[in-house]
Amino acid sequence: MKARLSVVGFLLCFASCHPSPPIMESGLAGVRIESILDQHFVAERSSENLKYIAQFWRIAGGPGYDSCLSRIEAEVKSLTTASHPGDQIIGYEILEDPPTGPAWVPQDAVLSMESPEIRVLHSYASTPVMLCQNSFPCDLSAPVVYIPGGNSDEQYSQTDVRGRIVLCDAPAASAYRIAYDRGAAGLLSTHMPSYNKPQQHPDIIAESALPYDDQRKPFAINISPRIAAELKRLLISQPVDLRVQVKTSFVERPLRILAAEIRGNVKPDERIVLVAHLDHYKPGANDNASGSAALLEILRSIVTSIGDGTLIPPARTVTFLWVDEYRGTGSWMKRDPERVKNVLAAFVLDMVGGDPEKTGGSFRVERMPDPSTIWFRPPEQHSGWGTGTWDKRNLFGSFLNDYYLSIIAQRSNREGWKTTSNVWEGGSDHDPFLWRKIPAVLSWHFPDFAYHSSMDQVSNISAREMKNAGVSIGTAAFQLSMGSEDIARSILQTVSVASKKRLELLKAQLKDEIEETQSQGQQAFEAAKRQEKDILETWAAWYDQALESVLRVPAQTPSHAFEVEVQRERDELQKSVVTTKAIFGL
Repeated sequence: MKARLSVVGFLLCFASCHPSPPIMESGLAGVRIESILDQHFVAERSSENLKYIAQFWRIAGGPGYDSCLSRIEAEVKSLTTASHPGDQIIGYEILEDPPTGPAWVPQDAVLSMESPEIRVLHSYASTPVMLCQNSFPCDLSAPVVYIPGGNSDEQYSQTDVRGRIVLCDAPAASAYRIAYDRGAAGLLSTHMPSYNKPQQHPDIIAESALPYDDQRKPFAINISPRIAAELKRLLISQPVDLRVQVKTSFVERPLRILAAEIRGNVKPDERIVLVAHLDHYKPGANDNASGSAALLEILRSIVTSIGDGTLIPPARTVTFLWVDEYRGTGSWMKRDPERVKNVLAAFVLDMVGGDPEKTGGSFRVERMPDPSTIWFRPPEQHSGWGTGTWDKRNLFGSFLNDYYLSIIAQRSNREGWKTTSNVWEGGSDHDPFLWRKIPAVLSWHFPDFAYHSSMDQVSNISAREMKNAGVSIGTAAFQLSMGSEDIARSILQTVSVASKKRLELLKAQLKDEIEETQSQGQQAFEAAKRQEKDILETWAAWYDQALESVLRVPAQTPSHAFEVEVQRERDELQKSVVTTKAIFGL
């Protein structure tokens, strides 16, 4: 698709991605909820919980993960004690699944040079991610040999690696089988994704994992660009001997998740769900100690506010989940498929604490899939993480994108908080909801040079970012849990305004496309018109569903008057689409 877009198109798209919420009674209620949660959300407390979680390598089923879950459980339990104003407001349970295999328990590792000099190159104590996940224990000394690439048989054809430690450029997971099958004693990987900016951070080390392999019993060490360059330089002129000492073990214990709920008093079987994955490498401060800690503080803020009477109890149940990414969310869903059908919306917190000044990553809303996921056009954004593939046939419209963006815009405008959004890319716990056609949005920070690396440390976390994210997510979730018709009416206006702005943007893009292809021959012109018609009709169908979905927001049966309002907005949208088709001969 062409990159050119008219200036008016750019402005319209920007406005549609950041709609301003209408100032109505419900809008004012949303501001009030935000103000209340803002008072109760203690940034310092969320930071302390983040620091605790970041101490551990958090493999589901492993002791580090379980220690963090126990910490969260203790704090949730404290909210249920009789002496606390939150008594009877909240319940929780630890859900367990049988182990699916051994969980890796890292203890220590040291990579040392023995010749041409003796010194430590990397240690687990200072850089835990040097040790590739699922490495087996070892203590060996061996010469090192460099295999450029290292993940194909041809690259080994001229070199005998038996009894040697292979230094390679490929990710350890794609190189270790070939190296070990050729008799290598072990593996060092220099692999470093470009988003980690190794040229600027020569001591950074990327986190990685091996498949569990009790036949080869491999180990792999991830090394920094600085050490990699030094070893390669030395090997040009002389032998280099290394010693690798690794202490690890494997355990088989239940896989645990924590589910806490504030029960709704009108429609308790309907839910708003908030999710953060607890598992990850050490330290994994932004990813995802930040999401786990912020989620706990959101829960505390809401429970405390209900307990002291500043918030009324919700109409719908609000569910909080601390999970093993994907697997834990899927487990919660499988336990009660009927419960999942009644989830109105899901909010996923994954990397919500990164300091933009230090990491380069702004707070982002990853929208649920809409037609811009299928037809990506400037000024839509990808984050830089990657792109996802979504089948057009599986698109479904919802109020959630524009509603949540309006909540973010409110706080962004008041706090001077830098925020943005991107089309759906996938890769976190919003996906299991979306696969089941449940509206879900992801809150995160990206790009982040420290992502999945040794530099994802507590020092790169901003308590202010965590609070801005936590209060915004809590406001959006709790307002939906209230389920008043006033709230629904405000959301209807927000979605209606966004749909009109999207249609204006589509008109500008359509005009540009037709004008550009008219000079390219009749065949190109007709093909462009067919595609533009498809895009227009897909967006129209998506927003028609989004407007209709607002009828699910009231916890009570919607009034006839409100149903008429919704239908009127849907009819106006369809009329505008028909008019647009006529103007452009579609």
